[in-house]
Amino acid sequence: MAKDWAGTAAGYEASFARLCRGALPFLVERMAATSGARGLDAGTGTGSAAAVMAAAGLQVIGVDQDPGMVELASELHPEVAFRTDALPRLSFADGAFDVTVANFVINHVPDPRAAVKELARVTRPGGMVLATIWPAAPVSPMNELWNGVVRESGAVAPSGQRLRAADDFERSVEGLTQLMAEAGMKSVAADLVGWDFVINADELWTAVESGIASIGATYKAQDHAGRKAMRAAYERITAHRPLTLPSLAVLGSGLVPAGA
Repeated sequence: MAKDWAGTAAGYEASFARLCRGALPFLVERMAATSGARGLDAGTGTGSAAAVMAAAGLQVIGVDQDPGMVELASELHPEVAFRTDALPRLSFADGAFDVTVANFVINHVPDPRAAVKELARVTRPGGMVLATIWPAAPVSPMNELWNGVVRESGAVAPSGQRLRAADDFERSVEGLTQLMAEAGMKSVAADLVGWDFVINADELWTAVESGIASIGATYKAQDHAGRKAMRAAYERITAHRPLTLPSLAVLGSGLVPAGA
């Protein structure tokens, strides 16, 4: 579900941005675009997907709801244009782009169906929309790690972190396929892609202290003693060692039909 990302850009870049970059080679492989094509990276974060699209020869703009993310993305990738904008209502004309990408964004927005329809709206007829999400099953090694931290520390997760059932969608290959098809796209294809996420344990903890994702929200919801207990549990489990976390994502693509 969407959250307040203010002040998290540096922590995100040091941790989960690196995780999300694992999907980029698969996105580029799936991308049907020629040099000079117009590209949008919606929910760009610190700009990794936009930079990869630009390196592939696209004329790219990256947008994010958080000004801090936009500022850091601009510093890291000066070759790309970035600005503040956000799903599910983008400030671009219909059919403004040849290729539109949302890398691990649909799983954060409050209205996934409206967001995917908006991605299709700003993509020209015949253009491609690409999106990635985290699947709900199987439970990832990273989520097993966080579950262990919560269990061992006795932390209590705050309520209201999940979407209402009526607004949510199945976090799976089938669920993303259906979401994109409901948005009117054709030739929809989705499958699982995987990679190993390698990171130092102390660097990954920066995401927690920054309040990123469900584990970060849980950490922020604890009192001082609860936060200390979570950190201690994390240190016991990880032993400060480098972590190799096998990761899976659902990658979906679809074409905006002629006349859309």
